[in-house]
Amino acid sequence: MKVCSYCGSSRNIENEHIRAKSKSGKITTPACQACNRSKGNKPLMEWFRWLKKNDSYRWNRIKSYNKRKRNPIAEKVKKIMNE
Repeated sequence: MKVCSYCGSSRNIENEHIRAKSKSGKITTPACQACNRSKGNKPLMEWFRWLKKNDSYRWNRIKSYNKRKRNPIAEKVKKIMNE
């Protein structure tokens, strides 16, 4: 079962370009439709900062899901948490 790489949801999973396709992004990761639509073409760190200020529900889901993980996305989440 695929789950969202950002929040862990298993609903409405899509392939999401980590770096926006419009900015020559080629690497994809599974993401729920809500995270994919929210991120849009923002760079990952910019999106996390935006969530932290503007969407506490999604940001808290992402923080909780990545809390004990060790991967590039989790490391970026932890970095934003400490800002």
